[in-house]
Amino acid sequence: MNRRDFEGLMAGLNDALSYANGKASAGAREHRVEVNRTFVGTTRLKAGLTQEEFAKVTGASLGTVRKWERGERVPSGAAGMLIRILAREPKLVIQEAGLVRKKLRGQRRAKAA
Repeated sequence: MNRRDFEGLMAGLNDALSYANGKASAGAREHRVEVNRTFVGTTRLKAGLTQEEFAKVTGASLGTVRKWERGERVPSGAAGMLIRILAREPKLVIQEAGLVRKKLRGQRRAKAA
């Protein structure tokens, strides 16, 4: 590693440490996705999940998922993080949750020759 790369790495680490201590530098940016009713509903639909399947994937109850989508409650903590990950990598989260997806309508099984 050359000196310039090392100095850039150290500057980034110092910025991260300052941010963690509540003293963000002037150039620091924070990207936070708000997990609200719109985000929850959109994420569920883009993943092709029913509310019941979404509940299984997130580990929440069906009633809780419905409350999230109506805006009565907001996912927090681990549920919010999991929904953000689901929005980015739906196949991965669905697979890791062990949800076996049924074949979509119109898809035919390949015939064995």
